[in-house]
Amino acid sequence: MSGRISSFATSGKILIFLLSIGCLDVSANHDLYGRIAIDSKHVSNAPKKEKFELENNESKIGIKGDLFEFNELGLKVIYQIEYGFDLVDGKARGNDGTFKQRNTFLGIKGYLGTIFAGTHDSALKKSQLKVDLFNDLAPDIKNILHGENRLDDFVGYTSPKFQEVLSVTVNKMKNPAKTGDDYASYSINYSGDSFQAALAIDNEMKGYDSTRMSLLIPFNRSKLGFIFQQSQELSSGIEKYGQIISFAKEVSDQGIIKLQYASSSMKIDSGKNSTIGYDHIIDDNFKLFTFYSLIDSSDKSKNKNIFSIGLEYKF
Repeated sequence: MSGRISSFATSGKILIFLLSIGCLDVSANHDLYGRIAIDSKHVSNAPKKEKFELENNESKIGIKGDLFEFNELGLKVIYQIEYGFDLVDGKARGNDGTFKQRNTFLGIKGYLGTIFAGTHDSALKKSQLKVDLFNDLAPDIKNILHGENRLDDFVGYTSPKFQEVLSVTVNKMKNPAKTGDDYASYSINYSGDSFQAALAIDNEMKGYDSTRMSLLIPFNRSKLGFIFQQSQELSSGIEKYGQIISFAKEVSDQGIIKLQYASSSMKIDSGKNSTIGYDHIIDDNFKLFTFYSLIDSSDKSKNKNIFSIGLEYKF
């Protein structure tokens, strides 16, 4: 017990010393944020099966910021705590609970970049550059491509931007299997005025090696996006490919038309997903949306027609 008290006393003296010399700034900055998103869908499955669904679309709440700053060293301790919740049935984790952990981590940020540990999206998942116009909705590319992974036991590094445009991300994650190498995910990201691009690689990630190339081109109040991906199943050596093309156009100060086409056999045999949607922006935080999505496969039981109307509120 005396050893523990001595340890606390020593830590307290160090903290007081840092404060006294102005090296440590404890005026922490915190940002509470979140998203509430639900939609009502009519789903038509072949053959002759129809249903209406009210669905939660990855609603979440979180807090992030920096805990304290070492001014003289140019370092700050950063954190993020984020959980998903389900407004519809209260079961974000199925029958296991109301809340599901999302990107949650603790890290250090400085002139040489950011290193962090916890639970986080992989570099390959983050590399899609918002090409996916229907992220977290029924036509999300996670339903047709491998690599949309969020993992725990995660250590990540993101470099500062070189020449204000180029950055590198490196991730290492523990492989939950008793055999096999740890998971790894890497990306090189370019963000300029004319276009954004990324090249990402997954190694040993949940049984797959994957390479993803992404490109996003803004022009005339529009955005044109491309993703090309190759994934190899490690157990069989079989390689499969996938493509995404998307286009979004601002048709008014409050309206955005969205088109997206996805093609891959990774998760659906001869899978094709065509979607058209419209977002009506009420204000900076609130929007209404609708979309029609057609999923087509050589496996007729996978074919679907989905019509959706929903709302999203961000804070």
